[in-house]
Amino acid sequence: MDVFYASHFGHTEQIARHLATLICDAGVPARACNLARDYPDAERIRAPDACVLISPIRYGMHLPRASRLLRQIAPLTPAKPLVLLSVNLTARKDGKTSAEGNVYLRKWIARSAARPLIAEAIAGKLEYPRYNLFDRTMIRLIMSITGGPTDGTSVIDYTRWDRLPELATRICAAIAPAA
Repeated sequence: MDVFYASHFGHTEQIARHLATLICDAGVPARACNLARDYPDAERIRAPDACVLISPIRYGMHLPRASRLLRQIAPLTPAKPLVLLSVNLTARKDGKTSAEGNVYLRKWIARSAARPLIAEAIAGKLEYPRYNLFDRTMIRLIMSITGGPTDGTSVIDYTRWDRLPELATRICAAIAPAA
């Protein structure tokens, strides 16, 4: 199984690599594939193998490479089992990890018309010192609106790493009947 990911600052890559390892540990061969270096060709996209697609949010949208791949995979679902994961800071709040509760994930699915087996949002990492002035200002504004930290110096990893083993188990269980 391919665990395709797009990453801007590297945190989504860490999540993808960790998830691929957990899936392998559960007995399903998996490899993390950076869409910036290993974008799949048409044959690999059409292959019936299950895949996981992970992308963070940037300026309210998932990264272009991930969205492009999702548009290519969407017509193949459910014959090609798909797990769709959105990494965003909204998911740090209760009730915001499902497609119903997470507007970014819900819109991503709707725009693509994909039918993923699992669609979930994973909380990302807030890293103010790493952002340029524009990004820091925009994120501070969003955090102000959503009740998050706005001091401009915070570095907070909201990712629930302890929940990833359970997610890997659900992914393996979901693809087994579909494979």
